[in-house]
Parts: sequence; C-alpha cells; structure tokens
Amino acid sequence: MKFASQTSIKCLIALVVALAAGAILAEKHLAASVPPPAKSAEVDSRPQVEVVHPRRVTVAQRLQTNATLAAFEEADLFAKVTGYLSDVRVDIGDHVKAGQILAVIDIPELEQQLAEDQAQLASKQSALETARRQVDHDRANRTLQDITLKRQEALFKDQWVPAQMVDQTRADAAVAKANVGVAKANRTLAAHQIDLAAATVEKTKALLAYSQIVAPFDGVVARRLVNRGDLVQAPTGTLMTPLFTVQRIDTIRVFCDVPENDVPLVHIGDPAIVKPSGLEGKPFIGKVTRFSLRLDPETRNMRTEIDLPNPEEHLYPGMYAEVSLEMNRHPDALTVPSAAVGTDSAGNFVYTVTDNQIARLAIKIGLTDNGRTEVTAGLSKDTPVVTTFRGAPSPGTAVQPSPVRQKPVVLVASTVPSFVAL
Repeated sequence: MKFASQTSIKCLIALVVALAAGAILAEKHLAASVPPPAKSAEVDSRPQVEVVHPRRVTVAQRLQTNATLAAFEEADLFAKVTGYLSDVRVDIGDHVKAGQILAVIDIPELEQQLAEDQAQLASKQSALETARRQVDHDRANRTLQDITLKRQEALFKDQWVPAQMVDQTRADAAVAKANVGVAKANRTLAAHQIDLAAATVEKTKALLAYSQIVAPFDGVVARRLVNRGDLVQAPTGTLMTPLFTVQRIDTIRVFCDVPENDVPLVHIGDPAIVKPSGLEGKPFIGKVTRFSLRLDPETRNMRTEIDLPNPEEHLYPGMYAEVSLEMNRHPDALTVPSAAVGTDSAGNFVYTVTDNQIARLAIKIGLTDNGRTEVTAGLSKDTPVVTTFRGAPSPGTAVQPSPVRQKPVVLVASTVPSFVAL
C-alpha cells in the first residue's frame, strides 16, 4: 500500500515537469514568430506658436468718466399769496399731470376783495351808460338851440323880435354846444374808469388763482414740504421755501465732464454707455445730446449731457453712474490683438510666421479699443500674426504655427438696444 502511494507521487511530479517544459518551448516559439518592433518615428522638436489673422472691426477712442443723473425738468413750487393751506392733494412719489391742482390756499379776504372790485366795475359801467345818455341829451338840446337861433335871426330881420331875444338865444346855443363837449369828456372818463375797474377785477382774480398750486408739467412729486393747515407766505428776499418740488423723469439727463484734451473729439451724436450704480451693472445706451461749449475755469472740463429715455422709470435723478463715451470712431479698421503688438526703439512691430519661421514685421498703429489695436500700415489681412509677442521665439526660429479661433466681435454701442445687459 505504501509503495503504491510513492509511485503516484512520482508520476505527478513527472507530469508537472513535462507541462512546464512545454510552456517554455511554446513561449520561445511565439517570441520567434513576432516581428521585431519598428523604429519609432522621429519627434518634431519645433515649438508651437498660436497665430491669428487680422480682422476688420470698428474701434474708437473711449473716455471713462463719472456722471450724475438729473431730471429732465425740475420746478420748485412756491406760494404767491399768503394764507392757510385748506387742502393738500398729493404726496411724494405721486404722478401728476400738467395743470393738476396739488394744494389749495384759503384766502377769504381776497374773495371779499374780488366781490368789492366786481361791484365797483358794475358801478362804473352804470356811470358810463349815464354819461352816454347825457351826451345824447346835450346833443338834442344843442340841435334845438341851433334851430331856435336860426328862427330868431330870421324874425329879427323882419323886426318881429327884439335884438335882446336874439342874443339870449345865441348864448343858449353856445351853452348847449359846450354841454355836448362836457358830456363827451364825461363819457370818455367813465369808459377809462371801467377799464381801470376791470383791470382791478382781473388782478384780484389772478391773485385768487394763485391760491391753487398746480403742476407745471407731467411729472412726479419729488418733495412735499407742507401739510394742511400750514400758513404759507409769498417769498420775500432770501426767505424762499417751496411747497413742492416736481420733476419730469420720462427723460433723464446724464451729466458728465470731458477733460480739456478730449474736448475736440466730442461730437453730438457720439455713442455713450451709461452704467448707473445699483442696477446690477445693466447699461443704458444713449448718445451725446449737447454740451456747454465752454470749459470750467477751475477744472478745465466741459459739461456734457446725454439724454436717456426713461419710460419705465428705472432711472432716478441723483443717481451716480459710470459713462463710457465713444469718440473718434474708426469703422472697418484692420486690427490685431493688443498683446500681439510690441514696441521697442525701432518702433512698433508684430511677429509673423513665414515658411514656418518667426519673422519680425514693422507696423504703424492707431487706436486701441476692447483689447484690439488698429494697424494703419505694414500689415495685410492675410498675414498670420503671433497672438502675443511676449515669450515668442526670436526671429528666424523654426516653429509650428497653430491657428487660433477668435471670439465673435462685440457689437458697438450704437447698435445695442436702449436697455440691455452686455
């Protein structure tokens, strides 16, 4: 039994050795059948450089400055007469229309004065009517006296009446003529007195009209400084306190100052981007509307105005804003990235790639705007330009040009809607 076990172990060992030997022979055979690896391709050691082609875009010289927003119109409303406020009909923030009554001043003495003036006018009108009738009466009397005189003179020729009677009749005719002149003068005086009385009535009515404080234009009540029952008085000297302040804000004026060096470049109609504070940086696009045509002697700046439509009342007078004025506009200018332009003692230059080698190209430049520089001479639109001159290989170095896709052109201010987030 023991002998059989030893025999089995020997057989098993022999089998394992045979399998291992077969595996080694198979591996050698497989290795011999696989072809040797090909010699690796030669590595290109030339450095890669990013290149772009010049692009035609609109560039402009831009002025960044601060600005203040103001109402298009603003009016402080004062009392013209003295009295107590019997009614206050508006408060701050209320929208008002032109001619709308904002407050009423109670002036009973003026109402009584108007009644007296109207009574005086009626009296003068009656006096004028009396004077007219007196003129008619005196004219009739003069006519009678003239006829009587003619009759007396005829009878006197035939000696039917004495001379004394003719003289008396002639005197009566002269008196009647004078009375007509007096009556006409009285009529003219009565007419003038009516004009004076009528003017007095209109004056009192005008003062009474001032008892109503009305809005001068469509707008918003920005300040209210009175309450019902307050005594208000007409302004005297420097003591002038308004009752209300009304502002028109459907259009907003944006005031900024342009430095002396930039004044020659500013023109009416130049695009402007206004970014008011507190509106999450949303810009309003407008144009230069007007400027003062004078420089402040102290600051040497020129006051410039941009009018912005404000139908939805997003803008408020008194807001602070940043303004970008677009001046000296150059449309369709040939440009390259500003980082591609270098400057040294020889002038401005860019690096280009010619026959896969770096080459220096002298250029002349103009404006720089939004990260692009205008090239006025020395470059064509088909010339590949290295995107940045800093760190670029020296001229004559063999390189691998790698074209870079450029970002889309951002629309200029004049083509952006009136309220848009860029």
